[in-house]
Amino acid sequence: MKKYIKKSQFLLASVVSMLAGLEIPFNTFTYSYIFEIITKHRINLILPFVVIVIVVYGILSLIDYLKNVIVNRNIITINNQIKVGYVNGAVIDVDQGKKNFESNKLSFFMNDLKLLENNYWRQLFSILGAITTVTVTLIYALYNNALITLIFLIFMAVPSFAPRLFKSMIQNRTDIWSHKNQEVSSVVRDLFHGAFTLKRYLVPFGFDSRLKQKINGMEKANASVENGIAFSNSFISFLFYVCSYGPIGIGIFFTIRGVITLPQFVAIQYSSSWILNGFNTIISSVNTINSTSEIRKQVKKLTEVSELYKANSRNMNDDTFKELALNNLNYAYKNKSIIFKNLNFTARRGDKILIKGRSGIGKSTLLKIILREIKETSGEVLLNNQIYTGTTAYQTFGVVSQAPIIFHDTVWQNLTLGKKVTRSQVESALNRAGLSSFTDDKELFHVIDEEGKDLSGGQLKRIEIARALLMNREVLLVDEGTASLDTETSVAIHKLLFAIPDLTLIEVDHHIPDEIMDNYNRIYEIKDHQLV
Repeated sequence: MKKYIKKSQFLLASVVSMLAGLEIPFNTFTYSYIFEIITKHRINLILPFVVIVIVVYGILSLIDYLKNVIVNRNIITINNQIKVGYVNGAVIDVDQGKKNFESNKLSFFMNDLKLLENNYWRQLFSILGAITTVTVTLIYALYNNALITLIFLIFMAVPSFAPRLFKSMIQNRTDIWSHKNQEVSSVVRDLFHGAFTLKRYLVPFGFDSRLKQKINGMEKANASVENGIAFSNSFISFLFYVCSYGPIGIGIFFTIRGVITLPQFVAIQYSSSWILNGFNTIISSVNTINSTSEIRKQVKKLTEVSELYKANSRNMNDDTFKELALNNLNYAYKNKSIIFKNLNFTARRGDKILIKGRSGIGKSTLLKIILREIKETSGEVLLNNQIYTGTTAYQTFGVVSQAPIIFHDTVWQNLTLGKKVTRSQVESALNRAGLSSFTDDKELFHVIDEEGKDLSGGQLKRIEIARALLMNREVLLVDEGTASLDTETSVAIHKLLFAIPDLTLIEVDHHIPDEIMDNYNRIYEIKDHQLV
């Protein structure tokens, strides 16, 4: 996790956290010195003692405030890097075969990363303060009487091993809670997504039993985690009390025998309490930090994916598309249901190809194989007569789907996706996609509503097409891209695509308007697991 910190900032926060830990040792000193003044009747020291104590506590209070400010500044820096890296890594690592991808990743982003902040990063700074408290207080106690202090240390060694007994239990319960949390997030997201359907059919409570079951499971899992931590901490606290009052009895004995003075006993006894509490804080913090191990693994995995992608992106393939070939392609689902058997297909630069077939016959699956998002059972998939990777596929193929992917951002950002391009390139793509009215500043930098609700279906399709053209994708894969549009709009968009001579079009659909059928170079239909 070191790579997420800014060293100078983290070092400053560490130093200030340790300085803040001096409050308890100073408190211990002042408490024991009160008995020194009383037993020796040092009336002349009362006023300067009180003044000095007030001034020092004022300084320590200021240090404590600065500690919180500086720690929070560190948290901002760390969270910025972790959260951006996590989202980027999740986007790169997305797999259409993974269920509930959106809700699971969103739940992790909103909940688990907050746990990482509170239960890892903030605990680290808490430990630093506790270490200072324990160290300085221990030195002060040893100064007063090493023998009695060592007796206290022997007793303290016992509970220091206790957290190991609970580490596995707490981690298992945390894993269960995280899984239950993702299940609830998935259900709630599903209900919000279908809210209008539930309202229109007057059944807003139709999924209450499922919702209550999932929420109840999550809350029970959360309570289990809290109970586990509470039991661990309570058990450890009990051990600390046992190990505290044992040596106190020994200290009282030595004080009565005159081996140590009353101020020395008070100093050691009061110090021992804070030393024990300091160890308790350290061990509890370590216990809490251990509960984040799986979260840290997930963060590390996806941020490494993001970094690897950045490194590999420097070597992008820029070969011009010439030919796509599928040779003797076979594909079957995991249940061994055959989709393609010895399928052959070729597309060359500038081809306009339509692949027809009933729903569920494998049209979308064929496009996913071309995109290398799923792997064929056997056969060859060649681009320019070479085997190619998913990264190369994404450099070559643009996709227009039945449900356009539109971001709640400006038209410019929806087209460029953050890539650096010129204004003229954007305007050219818009004009070629039939969106010339979007080239002025007002429209170009207009923020589109969520899911593109303020634009027509035709405009959303054209934005996807313009995006593919802007990204210089030479082959456009259209997966029932105009199925939800009226005939007039569908025809207009197809004429637009047919008018781009160098654009290779591979479209899968089963309800194309008759008036544009003659514009395709080739028309296939999936029958008997082959293209005919």
